[in-house]
Amino acid sequence: MANSDFIKEIAADAQRIYKKYDILASLIIAQACLESAWGTSGLAQKGKNLFGIKGTYNGQYVLMWTTEYDKHGKPTQVQAKFRKYPSRYASLQDLARLYVNGTSWDPDHYKAVVGEKDYKKATAALVKAGYATDPNYATKLNSIIFTYKLTQYDSVDGVPDEPDEPEIPIPEPEYPSKEYDGKDVPLNQNLPSDVDFPQLHVSTKDGKNVVEITGVSVDLTDDTTGKKSFTFSITKTQENAIEFDLLVNDNILYLDERKFNHQKYYITNVDLRQENNVLRKTVSASHIFSVLLINNYVNETASKKMTIKEAFDIALKDTPFKYELKSPESDFPIAEQENFGDGNSTELVDKIISEYGPELDVDNYKILVYKKMGQKINFTLDSRYNMPGISIETNSQNSTTRAWGYGALKKSSTDSKNPQYEFEPILYVHPDEKKFLLEGLPRWADPIKDETIKKASSMISALKKRVNPYPEMTIEADFQKIYEPKLLEIEQGFWKGDTIHVLADTAAGITFEDDVRLISIQYNPLNPYSSPKLTFANFRKDIQDVAVNQAKQLRDQKRYIDQLFKTLR
Repeated sequence: MANSDFIKEIAADAQRIYKKYDILASLIIAQACLESAWGTSGLAQKGKNLFGIKGTYNGQYVLMWTTEYDKHGKPTQVQAKFRKYPSRYASLQDLARLYVNGTSWDPDHYKAVVGEKDYKKATAALVKAGYATDPNYATKLNSIIFTYKLTQYDSVDGVPDEPDEPEIPIPEPEYPSKEYDGKDVPLNQNLPSDVDFPQLHVSTKDGKNVVEITGVSVDLTDDTTGKKSFTFSITKTQENAIEFDLLVNDNILYLDERKFNHQKYYITNVDLRQENNVLRKTVSASHIFSVLLINNYVNETASKKMTIKEAFDIALKDTPFKYELKSPESDFPIAEQENFGDGNSTELVDKIISEYGPELDVDNYKILVYKKMGQKINFTLDSRYNMPGISIETNSQNSTTRAWGYGALKKSSTDSKNPQYEFEPILYVHPDEKKFLLEGLPRWADPIKDETIKKASSMISALKKRVNPYPEMTIEADFQKIYEPKLLEIEQGFWKGDTIHVLADTAAGITFEDDVRLISIQYNPLNPYSSPKLTFANFRKDIQDVAVNQAKQLRDQKRYIDQLFKTLR
């Protein structure tokens, strides 16, 4: 395309911009020519984006490779989102809005450009305002305006009051409420209505064939994020040939769990193995909560202080899921969200869990939202009779004490070697860093580079979650159910979210004793007599706390041995 042809294509739109926003058409045309390489740049071709403006437009964007530089000037190639416009006019209009509305920190930042009738003064005002770091930016624009006589377009005579192409506003997207209304999504009507004992069924995707699966042992994992999955193995026989053949990817499994019946799972993986004449399948399945959310993409975004209800309304948009708050909404914080959305629903729900701190239990298409599940239960796991094994892991490899945070780039930032951000990059140092230095050196976390963060306060909140110097402690225990009538009278049953007492000791003394909270359970729901594997809350404790606990264990061991010697005497 010849340079003059590109000018003719955008000239009328630039005149409309001049009439509506009082910004010289010659200036807008020259900038479009310079920044889009006369309409030939990849961004101009793919997204009709003539000025390299990052972010999304009505949820639309294109990914382009760009070079980012850290605080020390080290370059890194990353993919960034750039606005994708429905037309070139929308791109010109977006730039005009920037000049009229200014920046988030200064509404009058480009005030000198608006209304200026001398193009040389207008280009000089742009450079003075920091639109571009190129010191020759104004000179280049002036040269284009002079060479191609662009001042001929600095007239609104004959320009219609309304553009031929209607102005495309940026609407506020609507998010219908996804709060549970008491109506459940119907399941397969061929399932048995009464469940006297736990069962497993397989169904075709259309639901026409439903067959019970018997003689298998299910290994189900359930935790406080609401994500559930299970596996089982089955050997083909003459009696189970129908259900065996139905066990293929994307068919449906219905499982009666300990708490909820007829839970719907999709088969995600089938491993078929033949040995001699024997066929065996190992089947993996994930709950619909995981499968459907990860395949749903929310294009729109919202930026504001947001309640947990508003966040769920966005995350669950266009899904069949509803949520029910089991704790008062006031128990959850109100979080400052920037461009919340623009991701699959699983990512958005994970972000809700991270920022609002809820715990989830899922009953098919209904998400039960708790501030904190469970309660303190009168139950003890004791290595002397119902806990054959316990594993306690303390890990400091993931401990960090500081990190850098880089937010959104300024729209006017064009120098990749010296990028300009909406706020200066932030170095966050944990207040207890001195306790966790290694040979006097800090422990660095990976930096946060997030184009959606435009406020320093939001970045500080993100860095506080990223940086944590305390070692992780993970406790896993095996549980062997003991059917002792006297114990049944005094002990309560427990489930995920509940806090119970754990006591592990040996002849050398107490290994571990504390009240701990169950966050994940791995069990066979088809067999109430099976022994589940329990995972308790991940603890991050101060090293001094860990040292105190270790010293206490040593004292307990010494006391135990001293008592033993007294008995022997």
